[in-house]
Amino acid sequence: MLDTTARILKIQELKATAMMGTPTYLLNMADVARSRLGLDPAELTIEKITCAGEPGASIPGTKQRLEKAWGAKVFDHAGATEIGAWSYECAAQPGGLHVNEGLFLVEIEDLVTGQTITTPGRPGKMIITAFDRLAQPCLRFDSKDIIEWDSAPCPCGRTYRLIRGGVQGRADDITKVKGVLLSPSAIEAVVRRCAALSDEYEVVVERITGQDRITLRVEPCAGQECLGDEVLGRLKDELRLETNLGYIIEVHQPGSLTRYEGKARRFKDLRQQH
Repeated sequence: MLDTTARILKIQELKATAMMGTPTYLLNMADVARSRLGLDPAELTIEKITCAGEPGASIPGTKQRLEKAWGAKVFDHAGATEIGAWSYECAAQPGGLHVNEGLFLVEIEDLVTGQTITTPGRPGKMIITAFDRLAQPCLRFDSKDIIEWDSAPCPCGRTYRLIRGGVQGRADDITKVKGVLLSPSAIEAVVRRCAALSDEYEVVVERITGQDRITLRVEPCAGQECLGDEVLGRLKDELRLETNLGYIIEVHQPGSLTRYEGKARRFKDLRQQH
């Protein structure tokens, strides 16, 4: 089992041109290459990256950070152990994923009513049936992935339907804060498009004296000690526009927030502990 440093050195040794991982881990790998090995990951031989396990690679800001860090083309992918690889991003990269309708039947259910959603633009919970699982049939499997249909055909010419923006999160990750349904991926979309911030952040939801409070912990990019009032003000404004909620912003020293080597656990809801 190789650690992160050994994996980077193995890429260099083998002149690997492709790799796969979670967006979180691949951003962490790039940081390790720069900070520990003095290597620019964009100058290594990686040309194509497939991401899975997290929504990040379909979030424009995260995809751009990955492509800039590695100098490679990044493709999103979604699947699950129970049902298999049910989607893929084509070379046209239309801002979403194709459903592999030759092997899977995908339905979208309203999160509240459970009714089937057939019209584009309405997010809901994915219910999926796998046609190729004989030993372990999966009939109308509740994946808890949040997706929505795209109305536009894909420029690549494939007729398999598109889900816009890929997997937007999970139904069990969406929580109500101050009466508003909050998806952690909406926060990621804002943070990752702010160039002044590092790749890592953390969200903590607490209940203080009977009221919900959201704290967003961020870091400046390496080499910076602080964030200006203009950056923080713009960050707060964009978060409110994206999520309809207000945030307390805490700025931490570069490299001080937790780094993850698998799926990240950046969203922490502590309200049940109070």
